[in-house]
Amino acid sequence: MSPTPRAARLARTALQQGVAAVRRPQGLDRYRPPGTRRRYRALAVADVDLDAATARLRTPSTPPQHEPEGVHALVWFHGVPVGDLTVPGPPAVVLGALPARAAREFERQVLEHLLLDALLVPGGLRAALANGLEHVPHPAPPADLPTLTVAVCTRDRPEDLRRCLASIARLQGPVAEVLVVDNASRDERTRLVAEEFGARYVREPRAGLDWARNRALLEARTEVVAFADDDVLVHPRWAAELARAFAEEPDAVVVTGLVAPAEFSTPAQVLFEAVGGFGRGYRRRWFSAAVDSGEVAARRHPGTGGAGTGASTALRRERALALGGFDTALDVGTPTGGGGDLEMYFRVLAAGGLVVYEPAAVVLHRHRTGMDQLARQLRGNGTGAYSIFAGASGNYGGVQAAELGAFAARWFVRQHARAHLRSLVWPQLYPPELTRADTRGAVDAVVGRYYRAARRQAAAEAARHPGEPPAPALVHRPAGRRRPRRADPVVRVDLLGAGPLAAQLPAGPPSPGQRRLRVLVERAGAPQAAFAVAADGSRVGAARLARELVDRLGPALLRPGTSWHDLAAARTGGARPLAAALRAALAADPERLPADVPVSVLMATRDRPQELRRSLQALLASTGRPLQVVVVDNSPDPSATRAVTAGLPGVQVVHEPWPGLSPARNAGLPHLRGDVVVLVDDDVETTAGWLEELLAPFADPAVGAVTGNVVPANLELLDPQVFEDYGGLGRGPHRWTYDRSWLVGSRGPARTWEIGATANAAVRRDVLAGLGPFDETLGPGRPSGVGEDTEYFYRVLRSGWTIVYQPTAVVRHHHRADRAGLRRQVRAYSSGHVAYHLQVAARHGDVRGLGRVAVGVPRHLARRAVEVARGRDDYPADVLATEVRGFLDGPAAWWRARRSAQQAGRPVPD
Repeated sequence: MSPTPRAARLARTALQQGVAAVRRPQGLDRYRPPGTRRRYRALAVADVDLDAATARLRTPSTPPQHEPEGVHALVWFHGVPVGDLTVPGPPAVVLGALPARAAREFERQVLEHLLLDALLVPGGLRAALANGLEHVPHPAPPADLPTLTVAVCTRDRPEDLRRCLASIARLQGPVAEVLVVDNASRDERTRLVAEEFGARYVREPRAGLDWARNRALLEARTEVVAFADDDVLVHPRWAAELARAFAEEPDAVVVTGLVAPAEFSTPAQVLFEAVGGFGRGYRRRWFSAAVDSGEVAARRHPGTGGAGTGASTALRRERALALGGFDTALDVGTPTGGGGDLEMYFRVLAAGGLVVYEPAAVVLHRHRTGMDQLARQLRGNGTGAYSIFAGASGNYGGVQAAELGAFAARWFVRQHARAHLRSLVWPQLYPPELTRADTRGAVDAVVGRYYRAARRQAAAEAARHPGEPPAPALVHRPAGRRRPRRADPVVRVDLLGAGPLAAQLPAGPPSPGQRRLRVLVERAGAPQAAFAVAADGSRVGAARLARELVDRLGPALLRPGTSWHDLAAARTGGARPLAAALRAALAADPERLPADVPVSVLMATRDRPQELRRSLQALLASTGRPLQVVVVDNSPDPSATRAVTAGLPGVQVVHEPWPGLSPARNAGLPHLRGDVVVLVDDDVETTAGWLEELLAPFADPAVGAVTGNVVPANLELLDPQVFEDYGGLGRGPHRWTYDRSWLVGSRGPARTWEIGATANAAVRRDVLAGLGPFDETLGPGRPSGVGEDTEYFYRVLRSGWTIVYQPTAVVRHHHRADRAGLRRQVRAYSSGHVAYHLQVAARHGDVRGLGRVAVGVPRHLARRAVEVARGRDDYPADVLATEVRGFLDGPAAWWRARRSAQQAGRPVPD
C-alpha cells in the first residue's frame, strides 16, 4: 500500500536530497530521562549483538560516581556498528530486553546493511530474491589488503598506554608492527610499558603531538600508518576495517574510524558526548573536492570536523609525507591546543585527495572524567579550530584563506551565540562554564594569535634538537583554475547481473576535475532509474556505488517501486517487523487492469518524422494489447506524418494546424474510444512491459490518472546531463499516491510538477470528459511555455480523483542534445512554471503559488547564481541566465498566451 500523500511528499524530498533518516535521538535528549529537564549523571555502557540477540555490559575503568540511571548501547550487526540507543532504567532490568528493543529500533538499518551485502556479493540480489535477504553472506574483504603500522603517540600516561596496548595486542588484520612514540615523557615508564607489549619504542624529544605523529610517519615501514590515541581501546577488527577501506577506496589518503564512548561513569563524560563527542555516525562517508576543475576545497569543506578525529586515523604514509606531514604548530603540546588532525584532513582535500570516514573501524574513547578537565578540552577544541581558521589558513593564501576566514566568522556567530542562549535557558543541560570555555578558546586563538606563537615554539624545538629528523615541510596547493564543463562518465548497473558491482564501474582513476558519475540502473536489461553520484574529483568505488543504490532505491532494489514508507505502512500498527513486510511485498501478486479494457494512445507531433517513427515503432513493439493510436500532427503540413504512419495498424492521423501541445491534444480527444487514454510524446521510447505497468493502478476505481517514470535515453551527452541537473522528467524509483488532501493540505503552493509529466501518463476517459480539455493558454508551442500537464493534474486532484506515480512504467526520453535546444527548453520550463501558478490563481482562486513566484523561485535562482559564480556548482552559466530570463518573462508570457488564444477564438478558461 502507498503512504499518505503528505508523508509521501516529505519522504520523497528527503530521498531526493540523499538523506536517509537514522532513528536515533540527537543532542542532550539522548542523555536525559524522557520528559525531564535533568540530564543523566551516569550510564552503564553495553554492546548489543543483533546476530546473537545478546547484550553485554562493559566494565568501566573509572568507578561510577553515581548509580547508573540507564544503559547506553552500541548496537552491532555482522560485526559492524549500526547505531546506538540510550534506555533509562536500572541496568539489570534494561539489559534483558535490550536486544529485542535494539532489533526494533534498527530494523531498517539492518535491512539496509543486508541490501549493501547483496549488492557487493556477486549475484547477491538474485540470491536474495530466491532465498531471502537474510541468507546473503557478508562480503569477504579484498585479497590485497595493505599492511599497517599501528602508532600510539603518548606522553606521561603509562596506565592509559597499557590499556591501549593490551587492546592492540588483540587486533586482527594485517598489522606489521606496533610503534610507540614517546613525546618527551619525563620518565622511563612509557618505554617500559612499550617493551612489556613488544612494541617498537621511539622517543620524540620535541613537545607537541604533531611532532610525534610526524616521527611515526618517518619511522614506519609500511604503506599505511594507523594512529590511535593512548586513551582509547581499539576493537579487534579496527585495523582490518581500516585496511579494508583503503583497499576498497584506492584514492583514499586518509581513513578515519568511529570513536565511541568507552564509559559514562561521570557527568562530565555524559556531557562531552552530549555536546558532540567524537562519533560521526554509522555510515561510510566520503570527503573530496574536484580541485582540478577549479573547485575550491575551502568552499566545499571549510570545516573538516565531520570527517573524524585523530584518535582513530590512518594515512597513506608517502602521500602524507608528500603533503608535508602534520603541522607541528597545531594540536596538544602547543599553544593552539588542537586541530592538527583537522588541518591535515583539509590539506588532503585541498590537494585533491580523498578522506573516508569508516564507522566499522571502532575505537572506544575514555572521555575526561572531571568537569574541569572537560572545560579545558573544550577550550582546546576552540583554540585548535580557530587557530586553523585564523592562522594556518594563511598558509593556503588567496581564495582558500578568505573562504576559511569567512566560514569561521559565520560559524562563530551562529554556533556560539546559539550555545550561549541555550545555556541561559537550560543551564542544567548546557552548563555555562562549558559554553564559555569553548568560546574563550576561539576568541583567544584569534586575538592571541596562538598559531604564530606555536610556529615560534616549533622553530625553537627544532633548534634545540638539531640532530633529530626535521619536520617535513608543509606543502599547500593553491586553488586551481576552472575548467570547462565536460560530460560526466556514465555507468550502467544491472541489478540482476551475475558479476561483481566493481566490474561495472569505469576502470582506472577519474578524469581530472570529474565531479559526478552518472548511473543508469537496469533490471535484467530494462531501465529502472537514473541518478548522479557526487564524485568530487575522486574515484567512485563499488562500496560508494552500493551505498548510493541503497539510499536511493532501498527496497525497490528487490521489488521495483517499493519504498521504506510502503513497508512501514504495511506493518499493521507496528506489530509486524519491517523484514516481514518486505517478504510480503515480494510475495504479493502485482495488480493488473483487465485485458478487455479498451485503451487509446494520444501522441502529438510537429515536424519530427524520424523521432515519430522511432517512438511509434517502440510503442507498437512494447505491448501485445490492442491499441487505438491517434497521432495529432501540429504542423502546417501533415504529409510527413501521414507518410510515417502509413501501414501501421491501428494508427490514425488528425491534423490541428493551430500551434501548441494543448490544442493538438484537444483536437485528438474526440477521436478516442478507449476507457483509458495514454499520453506519450514523440521523443520517447517505450519499454517492454511499460503499458501494463502504467495501466495497473487503474484497477483502483478511485485512480483518475497515472504518471510513469522517464529516464534519459542519451545520458552520455553533456546537454542531456545538464537537463537532468535542471530537474529532468523522472520522479524517482518509488511509487507515490496523491489525492485532494495532498493538494489542499499544504500551506505552500500546489506542487503538482512533482507528480510527473504527460510525456508518460494515462488518464481515465471519464476524467477527461468531466474536466474538459487541456488549458490552451499553457503548454509547449504557446507563449507561456509549459504547464498544461501540471494544471491538469491540479484539476484532477481538486475534483476528488487520485493520481498515482508508477515508477515501474518506464520510457526513455531523448533529451535536447544541443545547447541552443536546451536553452529554449529551459526557458519554456521556467516561464511556464510562473504561468502555471498565475493560471491556478486566476482560474481556481488558489493564490498559494504566488509566494513561490515572488519569493521562492527568485531565492532559488539567486542562491544558484552565487554557487555558480563561486565555482561550487558547475551548472552552466548560460543555461542559468536563460532560466532567469524565462522566469522574468513568465507573467508577460502568460498574458500573451491568453491574448493570442482570445484573438484566435480559442477557449480561454476564466
